[in-house]
Amino acid sequence: MEQIGFIGVNDKKDLLLNVAKVMTKLNKSVLIVDATIMQRLRYIVPKVSSTPTYVSEYDGVDVAVGFVNLMQICSYLSTPSLNYDYVLIDTDNPQTFNSFMIPNSKKAFYSTSYDEYELQRSLEILATLRAEINLTKLIISSDINNKHNEYLNHLLENYPIKWSQEVVEIPDTDADRNAALTNQLIKQISIKNYSSTYKDGLEYLISLILEGIIPQNDIRKVIRKK
Repeated sequence: MEQIGFIGVNDKKDLLLNVAKVMTKLNKSVLIVDATIMQRLRYIVPKVSSTPTYVSEYDGVDVAVGFVNLMQICSYLSTPSLNYDYVLIDTDNPQTFNSFMIPNSKKAFYSTSYDEYELQRSLEILATLRAEINLTKLIISSDINNKHNEYLNHLLENYPIKWSQEVVEIPDTDADRNAALTNQLIKQISIKNYSSTYKDGLEYLISLILEGIIPQNDIRKVIRKK
């Protein structure tokens, strides 16, 4: 099992569903863990239990909601360990950032737009760091430019972070938001209505997660087919 962390207060639920869907099409078993404060996926995936914690399936993707660590999920599933190839953990607060041991993840992404609220709230998470962490920037924005990047780098320069040379850029356009809303309406995970630029960013993100295990051309074929 490879644990992949996604750190940041921005809304990542649709992106993670898309990532997981493509990875399942590439024959990788994936679990998304919504460890955020708002738990937005609770209102998207079917609820299968009256309890506040549960694992549910949504269009072929497993989603865990309400848990505070991986052992709780194992207990819920009555298994000593999670039988997934990848566990994608979405966290937007210091509590689950630490309880899911995100600094020990195989790979972790710092996810943000350039919104000041998101930037400052994310710094509260990074302020809990006690040792250096390896992170890759994941920028989700409708306006990705050098000026904003310089400001972001300035905010992050005093934290114990070893930044990857790679930067993932995901556009946040009206067309891409509409594609996400359509998916929610029909309760499916489809990539076909997203913009070409979004698909390029999604492909690159998945290739970084898989680290060459699957050729990038195969990832591209699955995304473009959808």
